Amino acid sequence: MTASRRSLLLGSAGLAVSGCLFDRAYYERNAQQKAFLDGLQALAKPALASNNPLQTEEAAKQSVVLSAKIGAFSDWRGILKQIDGNAQNVAVTLEIGPQVSLYAFNDWTLALAGRASDFFSTRSRETPPPGLSDGAIAALKTFRLGQTVAISGRMGEIAGSGLFDLTRLFGKGDGDNRQFLQAPRFVARIETLAPGE
Repeated sequence: MTASRRSLLLGSAGLAVSGCLFDRAYYERNAQQKAFLDGLQALAKPALASNNPLQTEEAAKQSVVLSAKIGAFSDWRGILKQIDGNAQNVAVTLEIGPQVSLYAFNDWTLALAGRASDFFSTRSRETPPPGLSDGAIAALKTFRLGQTVAISGRMGEIAGSGLFDLTRLFGKGDGDNRQFLQAPRFVARIETLAPGE
């Protein structure tokens, strides 16, 4: 076999191996992120198939418990779906899996007004922490919508503030619980954002 044929075969094999690494979806590259998404699916799928409102309610509650157990996370991948507001009152939505998103915001007065007030069952006299760090806001200025980004932050009680009882996030009826299970959205604190592959 000639040297050029060998290098062609070796080069093709190398591309095939490296191609396997990049064939995985963005949300499957981080083990913690994949385990979280698999856990959400394991809760949602049987509950939605049951058509039992008690099962959908319990699955929605357990999904929030699962997110609280995550706590701090790093190097997750997400697609930047929406940016609202300005540098002082920014709100951002990141899709971290199929129809699963993280939502972070810095304007608590807007978040506590209107329909969003149903999201919160307790209020603290202390000023709540911002949902995005200054570094994350600076990084947001360099990204475009639809871009894959690397995310590090915290889910559950935002930065340990104790402000939320997230079980209130879904509304009161079976329709709200079903909607949440089909497209869950979790509040998070975003510490860092960086370009993702």
